[in-house]
Amino acid sequence: MRKRKYTSTQKSVGWKQAYKIIAEKYGYDTADKLFDEASDLFAKYSTRYNNERGVRKGHVMGVVATASLYIPLSDLVGQEAAVDYIAESMKPASVAKHNKIEKFPAPVFMRIAGFITSSIFSEKAGFKRRWHCNTNHEKRYDLLTCPYVQVFSDLGCPEVCPVVCIQDDISFRNLKNGVVFERKGTLGRGDECCDFCFKRQI
Repeated sequence: MRKRKYTSTQKSVGWKQAYKIIAEKYGYDTADKLFDEASDLFAKYSTRYNNERGVRKGHVMGVVATASLYIPLSDLVGQEAAVDYIAESMKPASVAKHNKIEKFPAPVFMRIAGFITSSIFSEKAGFKRRWHCNTNHEKRYDLLTCPYVQVFSDLGCPEVCPVVCIQDDISFRNLKNGVVFERKGTLGRGDECCDFCFKRQI
């Protein structure tokens, strides 16, 4: 086993966790070979999207890191199992996010949600939005475009995008701070939009 180093982007989408999972299931030699291939793909795809800037670049590079790992992994275990491994690798970070954000009182959470919506998930970042309600008690909108859908498709693996959608469900559902998250569909799952709704319980 070699001690591997990961970029912050790779860590954020579960590379470190994935390495542990693959090494345990298939051995360290297989894991090292797979991650060497993934690292080469990451370098290649990073160059392709080198012109991305600002907040959008963070989203795009997250997709690049995920796709770079998924593609050689799917060659090893098949698409369905590879999607499952990617989801398993991402889940711990989403659970940690859930545990962190539910500590914020509902009014604070709603203000933070408003800031994140207008900055990190802005139109400048590639998210076209249709608002239905934007108050301190309810924030409800549809995302009509999403860079995750676009870039996963560009890289030839749109089947991975729903894994990213699931992370929202893990992060925001069943919060204990008085905020309810509702969603019916996502672009990544083939729906017409990603509908977001955060509501304070009255």
